[in-house]
This record gives sequence, structure tokens and C-alpha cells, in this order.
Amino acid sequence: FSALVMQTGQAGSTEAAASGEASVPDIAGLAPEGYSPMSATESFDRASLSDKIDGKADGYLDAGFLQLTSQRFVSDSQPDLWFEFYLYDMETPRNAFSIYSKQKRDGVTDQDFTEFAYSSENAVFFAIGKYYVEIISAAQDETLLAGMIKMAKGFVAAHSAANLTLPELAYFPKDGLDAKSVSLIPKNGFSYSKFDNIFTGTYQVGDARIMAFVSIRKTPEEAADLVKGYDAILTEFVGDERLKPETNEIPGLVIVDLFGEYEMFFSKGNILAGVHGAADKALGEKIAVELYHQISSVSK
Repeated sequence: FSALVMQTGQAGSTEAAASGEASVPDIAGLAPEGYSPMSATESFDRASLSDKIDGKADGYLDAGFLQLTSQRFVSDSQPDLWFEFYLYDMETPRNAFSIYSKQKRDGVTDQDFTEFAYSSENAVFFAIGKYYVEIISAAQDETLLAGMIKMAKGFVAAHSAANLTLPELAYFPKDGLDAKSVSLIPKNGFSYSKFDNIFTGTYQVGDARIMAFVSIRKTPEEAADLVKGYDAILTEFVGDERLKPETNEIPGLVIVDLFGEYEMFFSKGNILAGVHGAADKALGEKIAVELYHQISSVSK
């Protein structure tokens, strides 16, 4: 697990991206050996996306979707073996990672051709730069899957310069972190409208799983105001009683008993961070302290 990918506004620095227009990479030219285009490319914008992925479009639109380009490819030797390449231009790398992390499911195989990639028995998924990609086949076939992975590698090689560092990932302590769990909530995090760009990661502590979160804000004042704002929102649900921390290592740490689960949050400079929905207060505080120390170390 490394701190690879994406900062808002830095990817897609082309003139087209700056103007809000999607540029379309060549897909057909990346067809793996032994496969040929089965169809012409299709393109879908915000107004027409639901024509292609009816029922799922809203999630992409909410995450900043700009354009989908898709094309089918068929095996030259076995015409019943084909796959479709779905290229989602999400306008920024952060948006692409948001969709990737939201769509990832259990029981998959991690791939190493780029930082965020995995496969299932009949599909390949990855994010690179401002693009989120799904390659889905018509059948479960090892040879077909190998061809899909080869095409994915070709696309990544052609767009490797698009990857940028995502500094939020460096603030998560690595010990105990389930790297597969790292995810991005683009807006309305934990049902609070002002919580946007919230990165989460889950820690295994004994038999417990504890979710930590981190968000880089523009200023220390904004981070501190979000602590106050979230505190005020929780007051509407459970009143203004707050629990005393067992630790004094985190200045301004707020702990709320939210119907038997514990919310813990604080700010450190321009970083908003905390623990969400911990079932055990002591374990939640343990992760919060480790998170605070990691943020302090990285911020030096």
C-alpha cells in the first residue's frame, strides 16, 4: 500500500480537461494480440449515461462523471469469446478513485499492473489518473481474462504519467490497516453535508474492525470548524453529553456515544481526522491516538 494517486484538479491538465470537455483516448489501438474490434466505439455523456448503464448512472453522475466511451473486442479464433471495454472519464483522478473504491467488492483478485486494480472471474477493474475502467467479458474463460488484463496493462502504460500522489493516504498508520478497505467518500460523509473528500480505512484490532478517516482541508480554521459543525450535528441526535477521553494525547478530541457506537474526531493543523462507528471505545481511542501521531509525523 503506497500513497499513489490523485489530487483534485491536478489530473487531466490538458486543455480539454480544463475546459470541462472529455478527451477520448484510443481504445481500439490497445486491443491485445488475437483480438479485434467487434463494434465501433460508443460515447455517452451525462445526459445519456443511463442509456448504457441504467440503474447505476446516478452514482457516477454524483461523483463527477464526464463521459463514457465503450467498445467490444472479440477473439479472432473463438467468436463466442468477447469483452467490452468501459472507459469512464471522471474529470479528476479523485473522482475516478471514488468510483473505484465504491464499486470494489469482496472475493476478488488484486492485480499489480497499477496501484488500484483487481479482477473477478470475468472482469477487470482499475483506476488511473482521471479514468475509471471496467473490462467485462461475455464468458468466464482464463484465456479471455488474460487478454483483458493485457489490454488493461496497455492502457495503464499509455497513461502512467497521469497518476499523482494522494497525500491523504500517507496519514493512515500502516500497522493493522486493511489496504483493500481504503475508500473515498466524495460528499455527505457520515450524513453530514459539509464532510466532503473524506478518506476512510479500516483497521483490524484483534477481532474488531475500526474505521478511521482523514480529510485534508484548505486551512486549519476550516478543519477546526468542521469538528465544531459535526459536533453540533451529533448534538441534534444524542444531546450535548460528551465522553471523557482516556488519553490526553489528542488536543480537542471529541468522543460521542452514538447509540452504542463511538464517534471520535479532531483536527490537527489543516487535517480533519477521527474514528467512525467504533463498537469499542478503548479500541477506537487506540486507533485515534495512532492516527494523531501519524498525522503529526507526516506534517512535520
